[in-house]
Amino acid sequence: MGLIESIKKNKYKTVSIVGLAKNAGKTVALNYLIGEAENLRLNIGITSAGRDGENLDLVTQTQKPSIFVTEGMYVATAKKTFMLSDAKAEILETTGISTPMGEVIIVRIRQSGNMQIAGPVSVTDMKYVSGRLKHYGAKVVFIDGAIDRKAASSPVISDACIIATGAVLSRDIKKVAEKTAHAVECMLLKQTDDGIRKIIFRKKSTCIIQNTGDVIVPDIKTSITGGKKINDLVDEKTTHVFIKGAVTTSLLRDIGENKYLRGIKIVIEDGTKVFTDINVWNELKRKGLKAETLNTINVIAVTLNPVSPVGYFFDSVIFKSEMEKYLPEVKIIDVVAGGDLE
Repeated sequence: MGLIESIKKNKYKTVSIVGLAKNAGKTVALNYLIGEAENLRLNIGITSAGRDGENLDLVTQTQKPSIFVTEGMYVATAKKTFMLSDAKAEILETTGISTPMGEVIIVRIRQSGNMQIAGPVSVTDMKYVSGRLKHYGAKVVFIDGAIDRKAASSPVISDACIIATGAVLSRDIKKVAEKTAHAVECMLLKQTDDGIRKIIFRKKSTCIIQNTGDVIVPDIKTSITGGKKINDLVDEKTTHVFIKGAVTTSLLRDIGENKYLRGIKIVIEDGTKVFTDINVWNELKRKGLKAETLNTINVIAVTLNPVSPVGYFFDSVIFKSEMEKYLPEVKIIDVVAGGDLE
């Protein structure tokens, strides 16, 4: 079963595509999905949590693939990027949402062509735009995200997420597999139980939950700088520590020093909030770290790009085989090779 068929079968309405690095193959994955949708005659919508589809990466100065939109698709993009498109489109709505590239507009493609996409940044605006794309006829909306725009994959916005990874992450194929598996592991962290979720939703801030029923809210400005204070409040009565916002390496190290680490669970909002070094994460897991989330992210596939823009590449078969060892439960697709025929 093709990926788009799987998305349709599971009735996912909004799917984010997140690249683990620049040039990881995110746009290739999006074009692959557009092609599959066209073959199935499935009306889709696309937008971006940043700017995608430009020919040259403005940061790395490397060539990038264009986004090829097809007749009947719905697109939400900024006016200035729309003017750079060679696709023909009918403007359906001006949203009033501002971006550095102008107001976001919603269009329906009348003639296929290449198009740059620059959509809204905030969660609220992205939810609104996704809703409008569906309103006009999109059966599935794809949001093009990035490693620094992981919020697009949050369950608050998306039903499911596709991770794009590639040789650009490292010349060592095993390191690429390890980094990708770590990202997927964080996305798929188990959802904490309903009783704990209710307590956290009531407090709405970083807090320490004890087996006595008491809940301690530490006097900290942010969790990022409050690791030592949180650590001081964790004792033998602690069962859960909820971290609101980003979970950083230094924060985890501070909590990891606590002698009661094995007896507690760290609860985070969702996997997009984890910004930790993989070695520190794994070291603390060996010491007994247990992590859960308020909302598990549904990772439905990992796409591969075996080619690095700096000139080296992996053997496609070996790359896919290695990824399948690390992620046996996740669908792995080499989109550069044209996907699979399963």
